[in-house]
Amino acid sequence: MQHPPPTSRAWTITARGLPPNVLQLVDRPTPTLPPHPLPADVPEPEEWILVRTAYAALNPGAIFQMTLLPQRFRKALFNVPEMDMSGVVVDVWHPDRPHAAEGATPVGPAAPPRFARGEGVCAMLPASHTLPTGTGALAEYVALPARYAVRKPPSVAYADAAALLAALTAHRMVVESGARAGDRVLVVGASGGIGTMAVQMLRHVVGKQGVVVGVCSGGNAEMVRALGADEIVDYMLYKDLSRHLAATYASAPFDAVLDTLGFQALYKASPAYLREGGVYESVGIKPPTFWIPDFLRAVWTMKLNEWWPTSRWLGGVGRKWGACSMMHPSLAEREAVVGLMERGVIRVVRDSVWDFEHAREAYDKLAGRHAAGKILVRVDASVGENAC
Repeated sequence: MQHPPPTSRAWTITARGLPPNVLQLVDRPTPTLPPHPLPADVPEPEEWILVRTAYAALNPGAIFQMTLLPQRFRKALFNVPEMDMSGVVVDVWHPDRPHAAEGATPVGPAAPPRFARGEGVCAMLPASHTLPTGTGALAEYVALPARYAVRKPPSVAYADAAALLAALTAHRMVVESGARAGDRVLVVGASGGIGTMAVQMLRHVVGKQGVVVGVCSGGNAEMVRALGADEIVDYMLYKDLSRHLAATYASAPFDAVLDTLGFQALYKASPAYLREGGVYESVGIKPPTFWIPDFLRAVWTMKLNEWWPTSRWLGGVGRKWGACSMMHPSLAEREAVVGLMERGVIRVVRDSVWDFEHAREAYDKLAGRHAAGKILVRVDASVGENAC
């Protein structure tokens, strides 16, 4: 396998602001193994891998980080955005098996490393690692702890394997909602990156006797139906979506609601269409803009939803509000969702695929908040969109 070049390209954040204004494509020294010093989230020596990135997936959280976090919170010289990636392992470092010549017999009592050079992997880097170290997926080469990666199944395309965060979030939302066989479940934002995953997972969970209803635009209705939704609610047809849901589903309320966008108005009206004891599972609260005042108001509303008693007698909404946080997914969760991809239970819906040089334009599309599925960036131009 070819050795990595001494320098490689990465998109870096130069200041606080919107992506088109703060992202710069730069040449930087290619990361090497082992890292020094070890970061706070991985303080003890363990296996590390150097990955040549094939694809990265864009997430709205990256825009919030760019617009909200002052530069002093990013301590690294190069601050690369994004958490989701796929690629090929080009180097491995293990504390009990340091670098050796190709083909040499390792020495030491430890088990073999999890990964080997040439293997395809997918990874989701938590914020606890990306922010202090400046590590991110929008780079041609990424050095990362092996704990954050899983082996890419041979049947899964590199482009799809990059969309790990959306699948992880949908998986946890389904679990925390308590959805089970035969349930009726509403998915808000059913055509988005998380929503498309949630619809498929719920179809698998609730079975033929259950009902999955997706909220999306009419233009995406057929796509969402094909993923497993029984019914579609076109939000563009109704000035007051909450009122429509109440009028339509009061007689047959849902057992759970998965809100993949975070609409407070829908949660407040949920007693009219969500059964008593049902869970309103949300990714948070959707701010109207990416700027600080709106973000802080959204955080305050989230905390009130979590802390305030549910009882309507005490001023609560009357239904439990669950906030899905995917800050530190376990290795078992990563392996579970990749297994769902491998078995064909879920597939990644691609809104669009952008060349590495056009990452700014890809973020413009993401900021519009009307993507149907995932927005992907092809970092390695030699890896085709359906290459496995």
